[in-house]
Amino acid sequence: MSKQQRKRTAKRKKRERAARRVHTSVDQFPSTSVLLDSAVRLDSYLALSGDPAAVVPLARQRLDDAVEKIAAAVAHVDTFDVLEAVKLRASLVDPETYRESEHGATVAMIELTALILASRGARPGTTPPGDVEPNPSEVIGALQAHLQNLMDAGQVLNMFSVDRDDALHRISFGTRLREVAVRNSSYPHMVEDTLTALFDEPAVEAACRSVLGCTVSDIRTVFAVLQRLTADSWTNNLDALERLAGLADSGVTDLSASDLEQARRLLGRLAVGPGANAMHTPETLAAAVDLDVRTIATVLDLFSTPMSVRPPVDAVLEFFEGKSPFRTRPVLATPEGEYTVVHHALLVPAIRERVEDALRHDTDAWNIYSKHRGAYLEAEAARLITVHLPGCAQHLGFEYFVPARDTERHPASYTKLVEGDGLLLLDDIAIIIEAKAVALRPRSRTGDPLRLRQDLRRIVTDAADQGDRLRRRIFHDRGLRLRDETWLDLTTIREIHTVAVSLEDLSGIATITSELVTSGLLTTDDLPWTVSLHDLRIISELIDRPAELLLYLRRRTEPDTTRRFHAVDELDFFLHFLAAQLYVEPDPDEVHDALPQLGAPRTRDRRRHRRQGLELLTSLTDPLDAWYFHELGIRATPIDKPRMKANLAMLNLIDELAERRDSGWLALTATLLHLDESAQRHCATAGTRLAAQTRADGLPHSQAIPMGTRRGDSVLLVLMTTAPAISTKASQQRLREYTTAKKHQLQLDRGFGLLYDSKGRLISTFYDNRTPGPDPVLDALCSRIPLKGPEAFQGFPPHRRRTRSSRKRR
Repeated sequence: MSKQQRKRTAKRKKRERAARRVHTSVDQFPSTSVLLDSAVRLDSYLALSGDPAAVVPLARQRLDDAVEKIAAAVAHVDTFDVLEAVKLRASLVDPETYRESEHGATVAMIELTALILASRGARPGTTPPGDVEPNPSEVIGALQAHLQNLMDAGQVLNMFSVDRDDALHRISFGTRLREVAVRNSSYPHMVEDTLTALFDEPAVEAACRSVLGCTVSDIRTVFAVLQRLTADSWTNNLDALERLAGLADSGVTDLSASDLEQARRLLGRLAVGPGANAMHTPETLAAAVDLDVRTIATVLDLFSTPMSVRPPVDAVLEFFEGKSPFRTRPVLATPEGEYTVVHHALLVPAIRERVEDALRHDTDAWNIYSKHRGAYLEAEAARLITVHLPGCAQHLGFEYFVPARDTERHPASYTKLVEGDGLLLLDDIAIIIEAKAVALRPRSRTGDPLRLRQDLRRIVTDAADQGDRLRRRIFHDRGLRLRDETWLDLTTIREIHTVAVSLEDLSGIATITSELVTSGLLTTDDLPWTVSLHDLRIISELIDRPAELLLYLRRRTEPDTTRRFHAVDELDFFLHFLAAQLYVEPDPDEVHDALPQLGAPRTRDRRRHRRQGLELLTSLTDPLDAWYFHELGIRATPIDKPRMKANLAMLNLIDELAERRDSGWLALTATLLHLDESAQRHCATAGTRLAAQTRADGLPHSQAIPMGTRRGDSVLLVLMTTAPAISTKASQQRLREYTTAKKHQLQLDRGFGLLYDSKGRLISTFYDNRTPGPDPVLDALCSRIPLKGPEAFQGFPPHRRRTRSSRKRR
């Protein structure tokens, strides 16, 4: 192959990749935080109006003007041509440079364009003056500014439609805003995996075929061919142009009339009539795939929105109310039976909701599917969590007894049988899984307060109540009486977390726990972590060590977390956490009230607490998108996976403790990871420093570090070395006795002891998680060591043996 031929081949392949990217790139980009900078938009409206009361009419006027200008701009152009030209410009996003914060809002603008086009009821445009054929590419330039103005006006109208003094109305606002601005809330490969798990089971397939006339596998096949044929059409046209250009480059000047006609037709199809590349019928699809025309027509009917004459402004206003028909019917259909995809990002996400809506009309089919769906969600949620809990015990889909009335006070007398979705046990930690497969109803998605409250009770409140019911039995009864009358002993459990997993994406709802509390949907007692299955999968794939999971559960369920941090997306919370953040400085006076034995509040502690303000977490997922795109082969440039920011020596210590798996290792490693940077450095190197002192004087050395913010999370960490003249067994005994006595003296919840040799190597650990309280035996141990008893620290601080780094945590 000559150099010129190789150059032409490389150019052709580059064009082919670009053409395919036109209709394959958009649906790879999740857009979970594509909310516009509404504060800036609002400021501009207030500045122009000079009066807050005038903002709504001003926004409505601008919305009407923008719709009118868009409709006028496209009036003389074919609907499919305009839509394809808009998609072409919007979707030419290079995966190497994609940023959700910059490119995520484009699909919503495509949807608005399609709504305005569909409202004229027919595909062809009107005849332009002078019979001059309009060029869609020239129209698109004028559309961009009008579409941006339309989005701004619609968002401002939404902002002023909410009662800011009502917590549920604020949640409703977030729900509606999400429906308007968020598209593709999960990575497509995860959605595909979920569809396979939910609908490829034989009994479910049979139910779908009976009710819908097709299976989800058929639907996915039709969607795939819709995308492939459109991309192939663009590629073939570009290849043909490349061939003609190659002839010209080679010096052939005497092109045939047919070649010239082909070139004119191709150029017209690419520039003037691009809609032909994306126009399909059941017959053209059937010729490209092994499905009959009837099945393909069934699929298209299920997922298509017909063009219908109506005022375009009505369709736009409904869009901003969260009522876009394209969310579940993303194929635009003409009266003549022609179809085009509004944008491919909506195809796969539309499948589950649309199919579930159809199955609900058949009781038998729905029962088959819903039972399978619930079992899958429970099992998958447990799998994503247990992968980070090596050696944990699992109890899934179990039944246990609870008291039916107040007179039933002992487990043997309980008569009410209830179900638990999942219970994971490791060391003294329990993780309750509550799986909620129910979906938000369409009215809830529009922010209807009554419907939204009802749905959130079924998803969020019920999960919290059921988790709390199990938690109470564990802490009160120290075990569970199971259906088969066996006893599950849980006397060792000291820490419990509830994870409520939903198939529904609850962006903008589950991330505002404080508002759910204010609205009465949750209480501050033992808040659950509510998360969608796909977000849980992403977080599971990002976690490198078990301590990260447990620490995130501790931080994420702190009542003050969503008062201190606001985010639309759960992943923004998690990525902020990985960056060594998502920490709320506790009120030092409240800490002192709960744990006076840790010392009186200091001025700098109060100052740090006062300086905390509300922090808005804007989209942090750009590095995450880039990493996934490279992992999936979409992006060529490699990028590091987002990882926990922490002291390297501390991470090495945590990994060593996790590998040893001594008693209490999980709680200990999460506690160590919780320390701030200076405290991590201090604790990670303490063994080496103490060992150096031991080598210098031949004596054992130790340091005790108490910490905590309230009853239930207080901890004593003891670091100790063994001297060469003392046996390891005797040093281990000394570590156990001192840690136990000191923990009892300070009345803390947990005590961790680490024993190092004279070279600074960790040789033994000890864990004491006995519940604090009066204990004559431990009083005697304190006297023998000797240490003052617990009574010495009632109401005044103990002798300070800690540094600032032992107080402040990350």
